[in-house]
Order: sequence, then structure tokens, then C-alpha cells
Amino acid sequence: MLLSAPRARGARAALSRAADAIARMPAPPDPSPDRVCVVLLDDLEGRDGRDGRDGRDAPAPAATGPIRCVGREVEPVPDADIVCLLATGCEPLDRSWLARLAAALDADAVAATPLLLHPHRHWAHATPHDGRIRACGVDVVMGADDAPALRAVAAGRRGDVVGDPVATYLAVGCLAVRRAAFDSAGGLRSLGDPDLDLVDLCVRLQRCGGSVVVVPSAAMLDRRPVPRRAALRSPITDRSEARRRLVALHGPTLLRRAAPPGDGVLRFALTCSAPSMKVAGRWGDWHLTEAFGRALARLGHEVRVQTVDRADSLAGRSCDVHVVVRGLTPVRATPGQRHVLWVISHPELVADEECAEADLVLVASGRFADELRERTRTPVEVMQQATDPERFRPLPRSDAHAHEVTVVAKTRDVLRPAVAGAVSAGLRPAIYGSGWESFVDPSLVVAHHVPNDRLPLVYSSAGVVLNDHWDTMREWGFVSNRLFDVLACGTPVISDSMPEITELFDDTVPTYRDADELRALVEADLTAPEVARARAARGRELVLGGHTFDHRAAQLLDALERHGLVAAATSAVRGDGA
Repeated sequence: MLLSAPRARGARAALSRAADAIARMPAPPDPSPDRVCVVLLDDLEGRDGRDGRDGRDAPAPAATGPIRCVGREVEPVPDADIVCLLATGCEPLDRSWLARLAAALDADAVAATPLLLHPHRHWAHATPHDGRIRACGVDVVMGADDAPALRAVAAGRRGDVVGDPVATYLAVGCLAVRRAAFDSAGGLRSLGDPDLDLVDLCVRLQRCGGSVVVVPSAAMLDRRPVPRRAALRSPITDRSEARRRLVALHGPTLLRRAAPPGDGVLRFALTCSAPSMKVAGRWGDWHLTEAFGRALARLGHEVRVQTVDRADSLAGRSCDVHVVVRGLTPVRATPGQRHVLWVISHPELVADEECAEADLVLVASGRFADELRERTRTPVEVMQQATDPERFRPLPRSDAHAHEVTVVAKTRDVLRPAVAGAVSAGLRPAIYGSGWESFVDPSLVVAHHVPNDRLPLVYSSAGVVLNDHWDTMREWGFVSNRLFDVLACGTPVISDSMPEITELFDDTVPTYRDADELRALVEADLTAPEVARARAARGRELVLGGHTFDHRAAQLLDALERHGLVAAATSAVRGDGA
């Protein structure tokens, strides 16, 4: 947008008045050259030191004043009491800028940043913001995508260079920091963008208990280009890769700054292996994860349940704890949040690298947990599957689903053992599931799909439900979630043989090894339904007493606390999180 000549002259005059005001203010003595080291931060994303707005070479402000200037790659920085990190393209209004920043550090602050102003640009590139504030520090807000976003404080307002230092949360453009605090925070990390580097350092300084202030009289012109309108208020724009990197590093900490939760409240992202919301309703893992999320919410926590295609959403990566309900698909960890694997199926797909990058591994099998403990240093604990008793409960029998023998299962292109055994034994199971027509008499198939909220009615109406396990699940001792759900409905259930079934359910789930055993067990239940129902009732009591998602939610929180993970996550409330 072009400015009229009077507007352009006004911007130039405003900057001239600001410079005059600073010149009239008493200046602290210049710090000695041995005390301060200035590190120039080049923009590693391609801004080559030239101002894209006015086409002129960016000035070299670090040469102003009695300072030592080093290149960015010098590591460690030379011994000095103060380290000043300065983006190329930032130019001080007055040579006293560094003395004023140092004076703020001699007071109470750990780090200090100048007031950043838009320069007066060439008429062909002038904007209405010329001469006004670009940033008086930076704060965090909740973005439109439910993730933290950065906003420059007072952007676009008229600049006032007279006044005492004011507290801020983050800084861009320039930051002077006490050397001891700089070292304690881990120094500067090169993340590909100068502003991202400074924001990252500020977050780590706050973690160590440091404070950041804006020094108005250490004003600077920020001649770096403003590539789009959103950048006027957002030094790291919402849709940039830099923001994604920032959320990966500090998402939970920043979100707690933008939207503080209640005391002791954690934010959980629960990711299941359903590929997308379009098909999630047909995935048992989705309904399991939703039920688990409801249990965590009942304990007072905030929960986001998402499919695997949303695992890298910024909203999910900003949660304190990311729990991956591990099925078919791995999900990467990010350093800014606690990462928990809950392995409930497909143990053959779990890689050592996944376990190594997790903070905690939970396994729905004691046998496989023992295996993983030999493969990783990450803590591994057993956390079995469970049921949602608000959904899976005894219901009145439905004539439409009243079958003596019921099977609820997809084929996944194989003749599953429960159906194969039943047919071989001369039984005619009523099948709910897809893909069976090529394996059995099509008349046995009642429906290709049952909505999850209808399953309790199907189970409650059955004389007996048959269950089996995939080979790898049986080999590694993963007990099917269906056993928990059917027992919660008070319905007799018979399963293929696994020692873990007896360990979990005592004698309430009979098991078979071949078709003859299966037929005998089914006939016994159908002949004496009262006995079978009494056995199932005992199983329901066992499930309700220790295998609901409320139990699992409490178990997860207990494990996080015992391993020191909750404390690390909730400390972000104080601004010192991961």
C-alpha cells in the first residue's frame, strides 16, 4: 500500500522525534568491551541480509558502540557477562541502546529486549505502519486452530520511547541476556529463523525462573521485510513452518500461557489408529479411545481424541501428554510434550525406536511387556484393555438379535478360528461383520456392520458370544477387548484358549482348543442358560471391579506421577514446562 507524501513525512518525523527523545534522556555508561558479546543472527531461511522492502543493504548495527561482535557460528560465545543476540536488519535509533539493555540486566531482569519500530521505507515500499511499533515484546494467544500463536505486543501503535522497562513473555529481533542465565538455559539453538531462536531461548529462560523486560529507550528499527499482512502482528506467522517447530518444542508450555487450565488439570491428546474421521466409526480402536477420553475427562482433565491423520495437528501437539493408542500405525513423538504408548494390538509392528522415544510404554499384555523391557530403557508397565460400563451393560433382549450363538468380527480375508470351529462342530453362528460370504453360508451373516452403540443390544440378546484372537495377539498374550465388553453386558462368552484369560477373569470365560471342545461348551451353556448367566454375572462383577476405563484413567495418571512425568507437565503452569 502506497502512502501519501504527508503520511510518509509523518513517519519520518515520528522516528526523528523518538531519536531526539532518547538522545535527551540520561544514558547509562557504556559497558566495557570485555563485558558484552554481540552475536549476529543471520536469517537461515533465505533472507540474505537485504531488506526486501526498500532494497538497500541492511545496516550493521552491531558495530555501534564499545562491543565485541562475533558471527553466529562462534560456539561457545567468548567469555562475557552479557550476551546480546541481534538479528541482522535491526538498527538502533541511538548508540546508547546496548548500555540501556545492560542497565536493565543490572537491575532485576535476566533478559532485556528493545522496543522494535517499523522503519521509514522508500516511498515505493512504504506502509501505514512505518514509524510505528513492530513489537513491544511478544505474548501468546490461542490461535484459531486451538493451538498457541504468537502476537507482537502493541503492534501498529505509536511508539513511546520514554518510560521504564516493562515485563514481557517473549522477544524477537534482539535479546540481551545475562551470561549465567544464558548458559543455564542451554544457550542458543539454531532453529533456522532468528526470531524462532530468540523465542525458544526466552521460553527456556522462563523455565529457569528468569524474567524478560522491554526497554523502550533501547529502541530499534527492524528493517527486516514484512512478507505478508499477518506478519505485522505475528512475528512467527500462524501457518509457517517455524510455528510448527516452535509448537513441537514448547507447545504445552505456550498453550498454558495462552489459556491457563485449572489447578492440576492436564491436557491430553489421545490418538488412535483409525486413519480418518470418515471411517473412525467403524474402527473399534476409535470407540475404545473415546471411552478412555471420557474417563479422563471425568477426572477433571481436558481431552482431545483424534484419528491418526490428525496426530501432527498443532492442537494435539500442544497438549501436555500425547497418548498413542497403538494399533496399526506408529505416531512420532515431539520433545515438547510427554509421549505415552498404549500398545493394545499388533505387537509385531512395535519398533524399538518407538519405545525409545516414548516417555512411558503401557502394554495390554504382561507377556509382551516383559519382552519390551528387554528392548528398551523406557519404563514399561502393563495396562490391560477395559470396557465402558455406561455403554456396555445388560439390556432387555431384542428379538431382532436373539441368536443362540453370536459372532461379532470382520474376516480380514481369513476364516477366523471361532467361526471355523463353530461351523466344523455343526453350529450355525449368527455373524455380524464384513467379508464372510466367501467363507461361510451367506445366510449366516446377519449384518456387515454394527454401530458401536448397538453392540450392547447384540451382546445382551445372544445366548452365547464366541470370541477368538489373531495369531500374534494370542502368541503375545493380548486379551481381546470383546471379552470385557461382553462380560459387562452380563452375557456368556466363550473364547479360544489363552492363559491370560483365566488370569484376568478366573473361570468366568470358558476356553476351547478345538471344535469338539467348542461344541461341548456351547451346548452346555445353551442347555443350562441359568448357570451360564450366573457365570457371566460373576464375570461382570470382575470387570466392573477392576477393568473399566475409569480404572485405566486412574492407572495412567498414577503411572505418570510415579515416573515424574505429570510433575514435569503440570509445571508448565508456572512457565517452566518442557
